[in-house]
Amino acid sequence: MDTKKLINEFVRRLPMDIDPLFKESLLEDGNIFELPKGATFVYEGEKQQKIYYTIKGSCIRFIINPNGEERAVMFHTEDFMPMVGNMYIDSKDSLVTFLLKSNEDMTVLELDSSFGLKWINKDHAFARFVFQTSIQYLSNVNQIQNHLLGLSSEDFLCWLLKRYGFLFQRFRSKDIANFMGVTPIWLSNLKRKIAEK
Repeated sequence: MDTKKLINEFVRRLPMDIDPLFKESLLEDGNIFELPKGATFVYEGEKQQKIYYTIKGSCIRFIINPNGEERAVMFHTEDFMPMVGNMYIDSKDSLVTFLLKSNEDMTVLELDSSFGLKWINKDHAFARFVFQTSIQYLSNVNQIQNHLLGLSSEDFLCWLLKRYGFLFQRFRSKDIANFMGVTPIWLSNLKRKIAEK
């Protein structure tokens, strides 16, 4: 694995006006590693706060209820909400926890959350990029959740296929059904019904 090449690939996705020292700092402080499909790489119980940037591959964020059941709550790829992590500040009163599992083989850039904070304070271009990316993430999550909660399963599936059809090429129907709160058989029936229209 060529770490420098992968860091350069990450840097190409950033605005051109970010401080050139940012790249050097990434090489010093970043850790690039590979994960096999199905690996859990973030669990809320971990004390260390890390940021992970998906360079290649995809993962699923799951919540775990008090009975130990997992529910998919978001999908991430190298091109769709690639930044994930264990960044909750205080969730001690929560009745659910979360974890991240790789959906396919992944290449990930790992950074301490302090790295991001340091560069937000140090470089206005990076701070602007983080702000804009955060707003886009929140917009995506809110839009998806609003549609999931506000539409029938059939209408939501139509919308999801139209707006985020790539998810169906990268993620298993089982996980998409779990995300929607339906069984895989029900999802299959909905797809068939939509195709017949």
